[in-house]
Amino acid sequence: LGSRVIVQNKPGVIRFIGNTAFAKGKWIGVELDEPLGKNDGIVGGKVYFKCRPKHGMFVRASQLKSLNGTPARRLFSDSATPETSR
Repeated sequence: LGSRVIVQNKPGVIRFIGNTAFAKGKWIGVELDEPLGKNDGIVGGKVYFKCRPKHGMFVRASQLKSLNGTPARRLFSDSATPETSR
């Protein structure tokens, strides 16, 4: 949590890692720097993290890149980080 990443060419900060009620599997919640997202960290009435409107986005680890452009998915191995929100 708190790592700076790029998702779909948009910079942001990881705010949530874990399972969600809206879809199966592990999701990464990212707070984007600009209002280019889809939510405010709340999906279907459930708070996963808090951010400004349209600054939140949920993606799979495979969609993330670290700021230096390398894939960031190795940060999210099953043993690396427990399900957490901020």
